[in-house]
Parts: sequence; structure tokens; C-alpha cells
Amino acid sequence: MEYNFRPQWRPWFFQMRQIPACARCGNQHRHTFCFAESKKCFKCHHVGHYARKCVFRPHQEIQKCKDVPQIKTKSKSQKDRDSRRIKEYFDSKSFTRSLPFANIRDSAFKSCLDSTSILKCELTCVKKKLSTEQKKGASQAAESFNLREQLRHLQSVSVENEKLRADVLSLQDNHKRQSVNVDNCQNHVKRINDLELYLQRKIDFIFDIQQKYEEIATEKRQFFNENSILHFKVDEYYKQIGELNIKFKKSESEKEQLRSKLNQWTVYQNQSRTFLPQFGYFR
Repeated sequence: MEYNFRPQWRPWFFQMRQIPACARCGNQHRHTFCFAESKKCFKCHHVGHYARKCVFRPHQEIQKCKDVPQIKTKSKSQKDRDSRRIKEYFDSKSFTRSLPFANIRDSAFKSCLDSTSILKCELTCVKKKLSTEQKKGASQAAESFNLREQLRHLQSVSVENEKLRADVLSLQDNHKRQSVNVDNCQNHVKRINDLELYLQRKIDFIFDIQQKYEEIATEKRQFFNENSILHFKVDEYYKQIGELNIKFKKSESEKEQLRSKLNQWTVYQNQSRTFLPQFGYFR
């Protein structure tokens, strides 16, 4: 028993194993009418099936089968070409056939040949090569002798050059030392002049600072004197303020006394007014 877990709302579009394939389209469907009945095959150009279900084989494919022998027929141009090639071949061989030893076999021809001719040819070639090599060796020996002479001459020249180079280097060192000494003297003179100018500037600067310091000292003395005077005045002002505070306190005490007396007087008058109607008015 097979279980189908696919969605079941359109089960007729799904292919089942029990449904055979259609002979026209190759698909599995439950339709009684196949869409391939109205389609044209691209292979045989007949209506009623697709090309994948077509069983038609053209005539060319049948001839290409291995079992059937294929007979090739040449055209007229190919035949003319082949005949022309054969004629050119025999024309090229006609000269060798006209020679007297053309019909002699290889064995008879070899018997007529001299076996030492090959060695003689090789010996002459070796002698020629040996003579050329001897000439080359003599020329190379002469060139090597010339090169040795040139090498000796160059070695002597190189020794002289080394001596001259050492002399030139010593002269250059002496010249550099002299130039360095002169340059050092000039640099020291310039540096001494610069230092003198710098010292003069510093002396002027120090003199200016001393003048400013003296001015500041005099101003400080003046400020100190003024400050002492101001402190003296402030002390006097503090003394006057103390005296004024004492007077102010005395005035305050007097004021309090007067206020108490005034209050007593007002109380007395009020009392006297309250007792007057009992005794009447005296005329």
C-alpha cells in the first residue's frame, strides 16, 4: 500500500506510477484527449505526436548503418585530378628509367661498388677537418701569445696606475686637510665674531634689565612709603570709627532712656484722664 503525502485538492495533475505513459507525448496523464494530437513533429513533419515519441528514420540514417556497405562514387573532376597526378608521377620517374642501370637489381649494383670508397671519403673529410683545426690552433696560439703580452703590458700599466692613484689620493688628502684647516679657521673666526656680537647684545640686555630693576626698586620704595602712610591713615580712621561707635552707643542708651520716660509719661496721662470724671471739673 502506497501513501501519498502530496496536497489532495488537485490530485489529477500529479503523475502516478499506475498510469502508463502516453504514446503521443510521453507524459503520464488521465486525459482522454492528448494535446499532442494537434501538434506537428519536428522530425517527420507529421501531425499527431511529439518528436521524442517519433519512430520514423530518414533514408540517410539507414545508409550510415555499419552493416550496409557504402559505395562511394567519384565525380568527374575528382577522376580528372587523379589521372593528372598519376601522369605527373610517371613523368618525374621517366628520367631515372632512361638511365642504363635502371633495370639493374640492388645486389648486382652493390657488387659493382667499391667498399673502400666510403672510407676514402671519410679519410679525406677527416684530413680536411684536421688541417682546418691545426690552422685554428695555430691562430689561437698566436692570439694567446699576443694576449699574454698584452696582459703583461696591462699589468705593468695597472701597477703604475695604482702608484699614480695613490699619489693623487695623498695629494687630495693633503689638499683637503689644508682646505679643512682654512675652512675651520674661517669658521672659528666667524663663530668668535658671532659670540662677541651675542655677548654685546647680552650685556646691553643686562644693562637694560638693571636699569629697569632700579626703576622698579624706586617705585617699590615709593609704594612702600605710600602704603605705610595709608596704613597710618587707616589706623586713625579705625580709631575715629571706634570713638564714633562709643558715641553712637551712648546716644542709643540716652535714646532708650528718653523713650522709657516718654512711655511712662504717656501712661501717666492716660491714667489721669480716666480718673477725672469721677470728681468733676474744677472751674
